[in-house]
Amino acid sequence: MEQSTMFKSVTEAIRSGQTADNKYVNAGAQVREFYGTETSLTETKADFVTHAIIPALDKKHQLALAKELPRKGSADYVAFVGAHGVQAWEDANQAKKDARSIAHTYFTRVVGYAFPKEKTESESIDLKTKLQTQIGDLIKKCQKAEAASFHISSVLEGLQATLKALNSDQALTITVK
Repeated sequence: MEQSTMFKSVTEAIRSGQTADNKYVNAGAQVREFYGTETSLTETKADFVTHAIIPALDKKHQLALAKELPRKGSADYVAFVGAHGVQAWEDANQAKKDARSIAHTYFTRVVGYAFPKEKTESESIDLKTKLQTQIGDLIKKCQKAEAASFHISSVLEGLQATLKALNSDQALTITVK
C-alpha cells in the first residue's frame, strides 16, 4: 500500500461527509494496513494531518492554518497589532483554533475506523441483583456504625425486611412506629 493512496482515501472519506460510512471503513482499513498500530499513526499525527486531512478541509480552514501569526507579546505581534488591530489577530487566531479542532476531530474519526476499540461484553445486572447488592451494603454499613443521629436498629430491621422480601419475591409490608 502506497502512502499517497492511503492519504487520498482518507481525504475522499472526509470530503464525502459523515454519511459515507463505507468510505471511512475503507480509509480506516488502508490506514490500519499502512501504519499497523494506533501508536505509530499517533506518533506521525502531524504528517498525517498535513497530507490526508488538511487537503479535505474547507478553503477557509486551509487558509487559516497556512497563515503565519506572530506570538502574542512578541515584537512582531506589536507590529501586527499596530498595522491591523488586536481584533484582526484575535480573529485569525480563533480561525486557526477552529481549523485545528476540526482537523483533530477528523483525525480521531479516522483512528476510530482504523483501530476500533474492542467492545467488552459487560454483564448486564438486573435490577433485583443491584438492589440486593446495595441493600446488603447498607446493612453492613449500619452494622458497623458506632454513632448515628437516628434509631439505627429500626433502619437495620427495615433494610433486612426489604432484603428478605426481595429475595423471596413476596410483598413487603412495613409498619412505621
